Amino acid sequence: MRTCMLRDETKNRCDTLHCNDSCNVYVMVSLRSKILGVYAISKLTLLAFAIIVFADLHYLYRQIEAGQAVADLRRSALEMRRDEKNLFLYGDLDGLTHFTREADEARRLLATFRATFVGIAGETDVRRLETLIDDYAAAVRTYPSVSPAHRDAASDAIRTQGSALYQTTRDMLTRERVILAKATQGARNMLFIALVTVVFIGLAGGVYLLHSVVRPLKRLEQDLSAIDEGRANELTRPSNDREIRSFVEAFNAMLAHMRAQQAQVRQNEKVAALGVLASGVAHELNNPLSNISTSAQLLLEDADADPEMKTLWLTQIDGETERARRIVRRLLDSVRKPQPNLRTHGVADLIQSSLRLVDSQLPAGIHVCVDAAPELECTADRERMHQVFINLVKNAADAGARHISVSAAEKRWRASSEPNALIAGDPAAVAAAPMALRLCVRDDGPGIPDAVRDKIFHPFFTTRDAGDGTGLGLYLVEEIVAEHAGCIVLTTPPEGGSCFSIWLPTRTPASTGLST
Repeated sequence: MRTCMLRDETKNRCDTLHCNDSCNVYVMVSLRSKILGVYAISKLTLLAFAIIVFADLHYLYRQIEAGQAVADLRRSALEMRRDEKNLFLYGDLDGLTHFTREADEARRLLATFRATFVGIAGETDVRRLETLIDDYAAAVRTYPSVSPAHRDAASDAIRTQGSALYQTTRDMLTRERVILAKATQGARNMLFIALVTVVFIGLAGGVYLLHSVVRPLKRLEQDLSAIDEGRANELTRPSNDREIRSFVEAFNAMLAHMRAQQAQVRQNEKVAALGVLASGVAHELNNPLSNISTSAQLLLEDADADPEMKTLWLTQIDGETERARRIVRRLLDSVRKPQPNLRTHGVADLIQSSLRLVDSQLPAGIHVCVDAAPELECTADRERMHQVFINLVKNAADAGARHISVSAAEKRWRASSEPNALIAGDPAAVAAAPMALRLCVRDDGPGIPDAVRDKIFHPFFTTRDAGDGTGLGLYLVEEIVAEHAGCIVLTTPPEGGSCFSIWLPTRTPASTGLST
């Protein structure tokens, strides 16, 4: 394993990344920065949306103000025409004052809102309108002093000027209405675009957070579940998120520390169990040694004894010596771990041959049933698997079971769904295989007490009296199953007893015996 260093410019520090064949440089980004980034973009988008809305409303307000100015100008023009008609029809000279006031109001509007009028009609039309108002006002004021012979010509000229003023203001009002309509339409389109943009950015931000924040956390949850179910030993999924990488490193360090502590505790338990084992072995060896010593002392004290008695004493010495040798051999065979000799065997034949070996050691009245398809095969060490079946069947019989069933079938790994399952071995390898061979040994005995369930696979652990067994049977079973990249699961069936399920990974499903 090589190590490469990466400098994080945002924090000005180095993070160490581990890689196998090549070193890849990752840009470390924190979940916090992602969330704050999306939050900042959302706020900026809303701010931009507010600015656009304000600008549109301000623009519409200016257009409405311009429309009011044009409307006031047209109203003044209409008032001037009304005073003009009153003058011609009724000779109302008092109306000239009102006419002059409206003309002044029209000039004031043009002066005050000149930029607005220029924006609507153009500079040329505005100047022409100013000239037209001045000429029209002057003509109306001088009309009373015109001689009767020229009044018809003067009135026609005034009517022409008034009509031109009326037409000009009407055209200007029409243009203003068109501009206002376009402004309203433009503001509406701009608001729609801004709204769509805000919604799009909101959805994009949500999708980004889903992919970059929620999914990594979901994958982390799945990895933690895999560790909890025994399908993985540590968190290994790579991540570019600083918080997740820090959590993974801290969590894996915690797991390593816990495993080290568990190993230490297990070692302490082994030492304590070794004392129990030693006392049991000492007790078991003490009987043959005492008999040997007694026989030897009789030979020494009575050298002239009858030859038949000497032969009897020597036979006792030889028998007790053989008994002690068997005790030592049984202990050594329990802890010896030969190299597995993997071969393909028929599962039914493997089970039957194991039962033939253990049949003479079972008490009378024990009924053993085998359920395995003849064509079902597995790759295993025959002798080691014999030890597995012998230990499990003999343990069930010693516990008081009267009916024992041994079954075999190919299944997909589903041990994690069984309630109160105690798993030992390598479930990750079984879970990774497309199919697995399940070898099940079930009995109707009293079952295993909850107080000792977690200890049954520990070496030297036994519930029997001192000297009665070594406490290595189930430990040896778990070791053999682990050598075959499998696991063993202990469950308690609803009808009672115990069920030991051995799961061994297989490459392809068999043509028969398949279940899910």
